[in-house]
Amino acid sequence: MFYILIGIVVVALIGYLSVVFYQRYFIKQIKQLEAHKGDLMALPIPERLTKLRSLHLTGESLQNFDRWEKQYEQITNHNFSTIEGYLFDAETANAKYQFIQVARILKQLRAYLTETDQDLLDVQDALENLLANEADTRQKIQRLREQYQQLRKRLLTKSFSFGPALDALEATLGRLEVDFDEANELTTAGDHLGAKAILQKLITETTQLEDQMGRIPKRYNELANEFPEQLVEINDTYHQMLKEHYQFDDRQIEVKQQQLMDQLDKSTTLLSDLAIESVEANNDEIARGIDQLYDQLEAEMTAKKAVATQLPTTATFVQHAERQNHELLLELDHLNQSYALTHGELASAKQLQKQIGEEQALVEGHQAKIANHEAVYTAIAEDLTGIDERLTVIEEKQQAIHDQVASLHQGEVVANENLRQFELELRNLKRAVEKVNLPGLQQKYLDFFFVVSDEIQKLDHDLNQIKINLDDIAKQLILVQEDLDELKAKTDTLIDSALITEQLLQYANRYRADFPAIQEACVTVQTIFNEEYDYAKAVDLLATALEKVDPGAYTQVEKAYYDQKSDATN
Repeated sequence: MFYILIGIVVVALIGYLSVVFYQRYFIKQIKQLEAHKGDLMALPIPERLTKLRSLHLTGESLQNFDRWEKQYEQITNHNFSTIEGYLFDAETANAKYQFIQVARILKQLRAYLTETDQDLLDVQDALENLLANEADTRQKIQRLREQYQQLRKRLLTKSFSFGPALDALEATLGRLEVDFDEANELTTAGDHLGAKAILQKLITETTQLEDQMGRIPKRYNELANEFPEQLVEINDTYHQMLKEHYQFDDRQIEVKQQQLMDQLDKSTTLLSDLAIESVEANNDEIARGIDQLYDQLEAEMTAKKAVATQLPTTATFVQHAERQNHELLLELDHLNQSYALTHGELASAKQLQKQIGEEQALVEGHQAKIANHEAVYTAIAEDLTGIDERLTVIEEKQQAIHDQVASLHQGEVVANENLRQFELELRNLKRAVEKVNLPGLQQKYLDFFFVVSDEIQKLDHDLNQIKINLDDIAKQLILVQEDLDELKAKTDTLIDSALITEQLLQYANRYRADFPAIQEACVTVQTIFNEEYDYAKAVDLLATALEKVDPGAYTQVEKAYYDQKSDATN
């Protein structure tokens, strides 16, 4: 029983302590939320409202002010009393130990405080913006007014630098003055939002005016001073050059001058309309045109000096090419008596002579124009460059023709040396055949021998003509060399076959008595050797028969033959 009582006491104590804990916890929460309410009520919104009322707002500014003032009154009249109700209900529930009810009320209160907090901040920000707009508008209008006054002063003191744009600039200043008056009226009346709209227009127009006034003097100075002075200088220089007998194609200088004068008038008109971008583009085009005229005049003067140096040089070049071509023609005429010029050398040299004559005519024409004061020096200088380039090509072609025919005589010498070598080789081949004392030669060998002999004779004949065609001679040399090489091979084969046959016959004698086949082969081979003169066939037939009774016999005899031949050669 005692322990039960102790348990009951403990439970009761725990319960009591829990109640005390929760009650104190919620009291703390309620106080925090009450302090939050106090912070909201302490916001300096009333001061902002009072200050804005003193500004005597009108128009859109007043409408915005009224709307935010009403919203603030709604918050103070409704929201704060609602918050106070939540606080009272929470305190009552807490005093009655209705902790669940307290937690619910506090949750609702926190959400409502957050909403009210945001609403008050919106009001405060809106009022701050109204105050800022009023101050910002006044400051900007003041700064623009100062900028405007500076521009007006500049326009009055330096009116001469704006030329035909002056009237339009003054008209712009007049329009700005009207806008300034309207902005001031709206500001004074308290319609700061309306003034702000006018202010933006003023900023744009003032900035544009300042930009125009910064760009116009330079462009007007170009139109009034720089360009006219340059055109006068160009015109004076041009007419002075005409007096000094300079010539220009189709009076283009005068046409271009008039075009530039028309462009000056155009730019002046555009400037009076404040079309600055168009003026700048047109002035830049005028500047380029003036530069081109200067360049053209300077080019003609420079060209005259260049022509004075270049023309005599080119004339000398022509004479040199003419003299060189004359010598080439003489050389070709002389060579043509001894050699057939098969590559059109004479025709090419005569064509070059014609071309040189054409270049000579051009040079003489330019000389005449200069003498008659009809020379356009830039055109002549360009033409002289072309003449020099063409003469260079002509000289290269002359040299190529000379190099081509220079080797004709040497070619003849080489051809005769080859001829003598061919004749010697043919005689050596004949003596080699005769030396082996063969019973005879096959007709096809003799025919080929005589073909080569005839080719050599024709080569000899052609080389002894009054006019030699070295191209044809070169072809013959190749043909003779090829056929002679073939004849040498045929001769070597013929002699080797005949001598090997004789040695095989000697070797076969040891088998003739014992082997009827060998006897029969020897008889046949002798017939072929002595009557048909087919020595290669005789070798093959006898070698085949011997290999049957004595394998390796042919190889042995053949090797011995070539070894002996090699020793004899060395």
